[in-house]
This record gives sequence, structure tokens and C-alpha cells, in this order.
Amino acid sequence: MQLKMRNVSVSIISAALLVIEFIRIRFVMTKKIVIILLLLLLNACGNPGSKNDAAGHSETGVITDSSKDYFQDKVQVLHARHFSVRYHDNYKIVKTDATFYPQGKEEVGEDQKDLLVLVQKGTQAPVLEGDLQGATIISIPVYNVAVNIQHSESFLRELGLADRITAIGGLYSYNDEMRTKALNGDLGHVGYSWHGPPNLEVLLERKPDLFLMTLASMAHTESLEKCRTLEIPTAAVFDWAEQDYLARAEWIKFYSLFFNAEQEANRVFQEIADRIAQLKAITAQVPQETAMWGYYTSKSRWLVQLSNFPAQYMRDANLKNVLLGHIKPNANGVESLSSEQLLLYGKEAEHWIIGDIHASPLPKETIMSSFQAWNSRHLYHNMKRVDPKSNTSDWYATAIVRPDTVLADLVRLVHPELLSGHQPVFMDIFKKDSRLN
Repeated sequence: MQLKMRNVSVSIISAALLVIEFIRIRFVMTKKIVIILLLLLLNACGNPGSKNDAAGHSETGVITDSSKDYFQDKVQVLHARHFSVRYHDNYKIVKTDATFYPQGKEEVGEDQKDLLVLVQKGTQAPVLEGDLQGATIISIPVYNVAVNIQHSESFLRELGLADRITAIGGLYSYNDEMRTKALNGDLGHVGYSWHGPPNLEVLLERKPDLFLMTLASMAHTESLEKCRTLEIPTAAVFDWAEQDYLARAEWIKFYSLFFNAEQEANRVFQEIADRIAQLKAITAQVPQETAMWGYYTSKSRWLVQLSNFPAQYMRDANLKNVLLGHIKPNANGVESLSSEQLLLYGKEAEHWIIGDIHASPLPKETIMSSFQAWNSRHLYHNMKRVDPKSNTSDWYATAIVRPDTVLADLVRLVHPELLSGHQPVFMDIFKKDSRLN
């Protein structure tokens, strides 16, 4: 192509010279006119190898237009408190943070922060100075991704990106296809965040474009730095730090940032938010009833939900939490009560979310029959989607991503006349006869 254009340019110049010679012979011209004519002809020929197209791509494929806005679809963080994003023409500044409370003690909390600069592939990264000093640069959009917790799989699946996953925590995925791939070795096992730091050898072998690393402990910070030292693009994930269920679900927007999938994230989250608003409006029309959410943990102790997202499901289903106001929650929004304490504050509760996969056999009937909800059989559990053989539950995966379905389940159970057409997905009626000690 360049040779052809060069031949065309030579022909044009030759023709121009003949014209000039003819004019010089026939007419008297000044040197100034000749020079101007030659400059105009040369400018018309130009240099075909240096042209850029409208998108700023040169013929070599390098993006040269640094002022173009590459992110037409953007997200706005409305509920989440532990991540933020700021857009620039060809990069995004992403901040995440969390406070770790060992055993739920607020006075010993430790802060952890992470700063990322997500740069559109083929464009110039910004200088890491000022507010960007110490940031980690990640080229986007990424393709292969590794995760180390179950609900990260669900976030990516909701975005239509499950096929991008190259490594997961292990064999506890609730999704059958994902678990089968892990069993067959098609997916690497990096280890789950609650078990310990990630397996660096697996990450080096799989070579993901991105490792979405959920940090469950300050002790894992060292592994985060090791990953980056080994040039494994790694982002710290703190979605677990959100105490509001809608805020946690909004982290779908965070996951989308690395794939330029903001449009889909906005669509999914708006669907979730709209459905929750509709459910709250429906339940607000019926009289408020009382409830409590507590699991038996053996040795006459109950783990009760006070100010975290399970308690918020009760609030949004127009249920009054009988324990709230009597007991002070720890930093994680829960507290441990004795059977005597639970009886003191919860014996008149009309509804009781009582079941959990980890719950121990319940106390004797003589104790349980002291609770109104027990006698009326207004008992529920949140483990309908559970696979005991694989030791996994979708409550810790998809339920986190789709709180609108969880709320619909609870509304259907406590107000069956309001959502008669809804079939519970994550929650169901608790059959007390099979769980007595």
C-alpha cells in the first residue's frame, strides 16, 4: 500500500514539474509563484504512514488520542461505603477500604486501604504522583480472573462473565458447573479467603489478568504485596465490610470496573434496587409484626442478628426486631446470648428465623416451648439452597448478590397473602421436629 501511494506521489510531482516547465517556457513567472506551487503539491501528497483515524488509532495500532473518553458507561456509587471510583478520559481511580475487628471488638480495629488505577489498554498511564502515589496500575479490560471466595463467582456470573474465571477458592462452589471444573482441574484452587492466604504457585501457573483477592484478615496483607511483587495484577476486595445488604450488592459495580461492564452492572443493580423498593412499599401497607433472627450455637448460646444485613431484611419486611434496643451489637452487628437472655427479650416474638447450616441441635422442648414463635410454628430458615455433600450453600454466594430475592422470600413467608405467586429461593419454613436435642 505504501509503495503504491509512493508511486502515485512521484507521478503527481513529475506531472507538476512538467506543468511548471511548460508555464516557464510559455510565460514569465516569478520564483515566488514556483515555490508556492511546489509547497502546495507536497502538502497534498503528505505522509500516508502518519495518518490517524477518527478513533485515534494509527496504522501501527497504537492508540494516540489520550483525550478521548473511553468509558461512555459509568457507575455511580450510591450505597456502598467501602469502595469508590473516579473516571478520567482513559483511566479509572478506584479506592477500597475496610476495618478489621478481631472477634468483633471495635476498640482494636485495624484499617486497610487499597488504591488502583485502571488504565485502558493501549493508552498512556498517568504519572503516579500526588494523590496517586503508591497506586497499583492494572490494564483493562481484563480477560482471565481468579477469585478466592464464593460470592465473587456469583457477582461475575450475574455480569455474564463466569467464563472468564480461571481459578477459584476450591471445591465449595455451590454452582455445579464451577465445582465440576474445579474437580477436573479446569479451574485452579487458590484457597478460600477464610482459610488462609492464597496459593501463589497456582496463581503463577494460571497467570490471570486479575486476581480479585478478598482479604479476610490483616495477616493477608503480606500476601497482597507478594502477589504484586510477583507481577500478579491484584485488587483487594472488601465487600464483606458493608453492613447494609443493598450496599454489599452494589459491589457488582466494583467487579464491572475491570471489564468495562458498567452498563450491565447498572442494569442489574437497578433491577435489584427497584424490586426492593416495591417490596418495602407492599409490606408497609400491613400491620407491623415482631420477629427475631438467631441461631443456636450449642452450650445454651444463641448468635443473634441485631444491626447487620439479616436484621435489615426483617426491618424491610416490616418486622420489628424484638432484640434491638435491649442488646448492644458488636462491630459485626451480632451478639451471643444465653438461652435465658433470649427468652427474656424474645419469648413474645411472632416470627423467628431460627435455622442455619451450622446450627447445633436445639435445646429441649421444655425450653423451646417457652417461645411464642415456636408454639405457633412461625419458624423459618435461610438454607433452602444447600448441598450437604459438597458442604456448600448458596446463601453465601448468590444470596449476597441478589438480596431482592432474599427479601421476597421473607415477605412471602411472614406475609403469605402479599406474594402468593413467589416461590421461596433461599429461605423456607423450618421444620422444628427434626432439630430437637
